[in-house]
Amino acid sequence: MKKFYIVILLATVVITFTQFNCKSPTAPKGSNPPDTTSNNFTFQSFTFGASNAGSSHLSDVAIVSDTDIWCVGAVYLDSADGAPDPFPYSAVHWDGKSWELKKIIVSFRGNQIVTPIDGIYAFSSSDIWLMATDPIHGDGTNWTDYDIRTIIGNNEITISKGWGTNSNSMYFVGRSGNVVSYTNGVWQKIESGTTLDITDIWGSDNPSQILAVANDLGANFLTSIIEITGNNAKLISTYPINYPMSSVWFIPNQHYYAGGNGLYEKHLLTDSLWNNKNDISKYYTTSIRGNSLNDVFTSGSYGEILHWNGVRWKSFMNETALSSGAYGAIAVKGNLVVAVGLDSGKAVILVGKR
Repeated sequence: MKKFYIVILLATVVITFTQFNCKSPTAPKGSNPPDTTSNNFTFQSFTFGASNAGSSHLSDVAIVSDTDIWCVGAVYLDSADGAPDPFPYSAVHWDGKSWELKKIIVSFRGNQIVTPIDGIYAFSSSDIWLMATDPIHGDGTNWTDYDIRTIIGNNEITISKGWGTNSNSMYFVGRSGNVVSYTNGVWQKIESGTTLDITDIWGSDNPSQILAVANDLGANFLTSIIEITGNNAKLISTYPINYPMSSVWFIPNQHYYAGGNGLYEKHLLTDSLWNNKNDISKYYTTSIRGNSLNDVFTSGSYGEILHWNGVRWKSFMNETALSSGAYGAIAVKGNLVVAVGLDSGKAVILVGKR
């Protein structure tokens, strides 16, 4: 994940001077815009990590409630004797009063290990999935690692993000185009049609629709958008997107967003074009999430946070800017928005309240 953030920052520098014009955020075109939601947010940031212990980061976040927030990644601190602790705290938990650093310890092939966490998807305070090469399921205290390579018999499978309708119906995605389903105790690898790293997945159960986005943030600047149906997947058109996308969010048959080197949208998945909204921000969009059509948020490099209120996009860059980092993921629930990332070698959490 640290490499992911570094490449995003490098890509941002290139794109800022070659692709985008520095304009104020503008609204998507539409004849019947929805009602507006408030842009009146106050933000507070928190940092974690010891600079001498290693480079810390947070890569994903899940909001169960305003008194139950999980942020995951790798936070390095000093040990009790003052020396750098080689084993990271892989989660930071908010209980409504304070943040608590936690080491996620799992049994893996006969050994107790502490591992950095790439992704999280939570159904409740006691029903949480973590993604750290393997899927990990737990109740917030006790965790079970699913040795996915042994289960499926494929040593190349690694996963980093997940989405599902319940803990008996989950989809996991990861590096090199890996997609794995978990249905009532049965694991199955799904051929995705791409070997690019899949960095995000989002879905809906009514109506049922799941999309994932993959990219190459290296020299080739490639991207793929994958539609998953049951235990099958297919690539869908990304035309005319020419740059990598890192995140996807949508409300089925109403509005679809893809974000990365620019922000793109369409109303129906069958529309021929993804409409380019590159005048909204000059920074790389790392993550998109929303409450509704008129309440959509994005996070990005250098601390960019955007909000679509149904009529216009608003940038909170003046309140949320980072000196040399990025918010890599964002989560929203009601009037609460939380973004996580890294800045100057430390993990950072941004909490916005409306």
